[in-house]
Amino acid sequence: MRYPDFWQRRGLLARALWPLGRLVCAEAARRRRRAAGREPECPVIVVGNLTVGGTGKTPVVIALVEALRAAGHTPGVISRGFGVTVGIEPVDLAEAVDPSSCGDEPWLIHRRTRAPVVVHPYRREAARQLKARYPEVDVIVSDDGLQHHRLARSIEWVVVDGQRGLGNGWCLPAGPLRESPAVLDEVDAVLVNGDEPSRHGAGARGVPAWRIDFRPQGLVDLFDRTERPITDLAEQKVIALAGIGNPARFFRMLEAEGAVIEAHPLDDHAAPTRSQARAWLADGRPVVMTEKDAVKWPEKPTQAGQVLVVRGGVDLPPALLETTLKTLQS
Repeated sequence: MRYPDFWQRRGLLARALWPLGRLVCAEAARRRRRAAGREPECPVIVVGNLTVGGTGKTPVVIALVEALRAAGHTPGVISRGFGVTVGIEPVDLAEAVDPSSCGDEPWLIHRRTRAPVVVHPYRREAARQLKARYPEVDVIVSDDGLQHHRLARSIEWVVVDGQRGLGNGWCLPAGPLRESPAVLDEVDAVLVNGDEPSRHGAGARGVPAWRIDFRPQGLVDLFDRTERPITDLAEQKVIALAGIGNPARFFRMLEAEGAVIEAHPLDDHAAPTRSQARAWLADGRPVVMTEKDAVKWPEKPTQAGQVLVVRGGVDLPPALLETTLKTLQS
């Protein structure tokens, strides 16, 4: 979904839509109240956001799954699978043949973590099927689903985009929020991607809030899967592609590594056409993209160096992990 500029301001259009936004906020609050206090059969950690559009949840989910496994747990993941049609039966990523059947983010999470991942539009059904198929799973991580209150949860983390923040602070359609910003005072942790939490009102009322930053760890050549240091981008002229929630963040990161970029932002979850891919490959400059974009790249490179994928992740605050593990043990 495209993120319109007017969501960042309280201009005339946003003000005209504000009454509808009030209704959306009120309904979201009603559903949250009705769901309060319900305990899941298996511990569930929701990694979600308040706004429309990506905030950087996927790297957080991957880091959390890896941390849970390192602590001795057997985590599994559930997801909606944005942009795909799932029937009555959930999609088990162990049986999926490509991202078109399950969504780009679940595909990436499964490939990076090798954890069980089940996709279904109803998170509660996804969780039920995950436990039925993988009874050894002792913690379920929900990729998104903060507003899917039919799924009972033990812990809620909210990820905030450090550049856009909460936009103009109003609910859809007047602003980008899915529910009231007051929810930041009720969740278990707030993670601000790329900025200090205090600038976005996070942590003001005692809810722990931390800054996280995506760390590029290297490049992977999509032709032969060889790995290269991220420093190879220094002074390199490249075509940069990003179909994520905030492409500008990815482009700034490449420029910080010294790359000279021609930026091609796409809508979140969008993929380039085959004709676009062929034109970029014929240009002669390397095409550089995120891991999320790489799973949807439509044209196989014919030689090394044509398509490079930035591999990286986030470091979760040790204090947050310590608190989370203690909650799971209680």
